Amino acid sequence: MRTSASTCIAIGSTLFALASSAFLFLVPPSPIDRNLLRGAFRLYKGYAYLIPVKYVDGTLETARLYEDDRLLGPANTAQQEIIDKGAGRFAFYRDTWNYFGPALMFSTSDNTDPNTNGRKYHLR
Repeated sequence: MRTSASTCIAIGSTLFALASSAFLFLVPPSPIDRNLLRGAFRLYKGYAYLIPVKYVDGTLETARLYEDDRLLGPANTAQQEIIDKGAGRFAFYRDTWNYFGPALMFSTSDNTDPNTNGRKYHLR
């Protein structure tokens, strides 16, 4: 008995769909990192970038900022010092720059653009 080409295609497509579904079922879901800063970082002035902060566990004064796994700081630095010197300095502000809620002003460790340097920024 000979099967037609369209039947072979239908059977192959069905088997592929079943195998793909089984594979996706076996892959564990990736956890959502609530501490990862997402979105575009807006250049404020000099080396300072701004981003609204949505989730902060604990108080803003004790939060720590990480660039990948490297701790940045010093924390709670004056705004002008972040703008002029950068080098990982950061501070949190409330209801500033037309954000709704807390905002983070920070600089990267090497004063590069956080939107393009390939690093991830986390608050803990």
